[in-house]
Amino acid sequence: MEQQEINKMIAFFHTEEPVSCQWEDTWTEEDDFRTIVFVEYPEGKFVIKAAWNFTTPERVTGWVEMINNFREMGYYCPMLRKSRNGNYAEVLEVQGKNFVVWEEEFTKYFLPKAVKDKPKTADGKRYLYVDEMREFVAKVGQKQFSNTWGDSLWVRLASVGWAETDEVTDCVEQFKKLVKEKAPRFAGRLDRVLVLFRENQEKLEQVYFNLPTSVFQADTGDNNLLLDEEGHFRGVLDYNLSGKDTVLNMTFEAIWYGGNESPCPSEDKGLMSYYCKEYTDAKFERYLEGLRKFREYYEFTEEEADAAMPLYCYIMTIGYNEIEVVKKYADDDDKMNQMFDWIEAELTRNDIDFRSAMLK
Repeated sequence: MEQQEINKMIAFFHTEEPVSCQWEDTWTEEDDFRTIVFVEYPEGKFVIKAAWNFTTPERVTGWVEMINNFREMGYYCPMLRKSRNGNYAEVLEVQGKNFVVWEEEFTKYFLPKAVKDKPKTADGKRYLYVDEMREFVAKVGQKQFSNTWGDSLWVRLASVGWAETDEVTDCVEQFKKLVKEKAPRFAGRLDRVLVLFRENQEKLEQVYFNLPTSVFQADTGDNNLLLDEEGHFRGVLDYNLSGKDTVLNMTFEAIWYGGNESPCPSEDKGLMSYYCKEYTDAKFERYLEGLRKFREYYEFTEEEADAAMPLYCYIMTIGYNEIEVVKKYADDDDKMNQMFDWIEAELTRNDIDFRSAMLK
């Protein structure tokens, strides 16, 4: 964004020039461009955001209801502010592209990286705010909120925003293309795992669309969590991915990605450490422990317990790590076979007791 466009963004919400103004382009992909502007006035600080091809005025307006729901639950979320035209979102044309522009209050809390001496859980495994964040997600699930403005961008088995497929299907297609191009000698193994993947997907489709839903913020990485000065979770910001989703999918998101916990327990953070036994064992313990914590605040159904294994297999077996392995090790038979062995084993296992972790 140039200064001229920044001035236009500010003018949607303010008549006077700010005391100070800083901005940065936070995302500059070919099909996704986002800008954030920090402005300060005598009456306070505000954050103006612009996004192209990532959201719509209708979604932004819908966020207000979600924010109010969360605040009524006792959690903090920065409020959206209406423009001078009385709208929660405006549209700014920049070089033929229509950017959606909105303004939020400046948060009164802190990102985790800004808080020192954060308390840990009694067992010392993680920061306490991670458990507190999961409690928040579970309570939102129990509320089973509804909306009319759209699904989350983490949604499964459906198109996502501007994309024709969900993120998982997109990864599978990338993986398939790369193996065929860079490692065609593994065509047989590729076919086998794709058959297993489709069989699992069909199992998931039979139950998934009847699972309980709610309206979630849907992106619980550290950059979106808000803590107080003592390091306790107080709320969330950044609503770009928010929307309606199944409680089970958001439970898995919060357990696996929430709080940016390192997903790999190995000292070796390389791509292949993903496939070691130590990692796999720790991963399932993390899932089961997380589910047991969730059920303190959310009552899982029998249908959700039945869907847990196929959902896990759908989202956790062919993803970005596998794509990177093919890119880096296409000529290494040992590493390629190790990856395919792991995918096949994960897609065929039935020894994870999700039910006992989920149902009281």
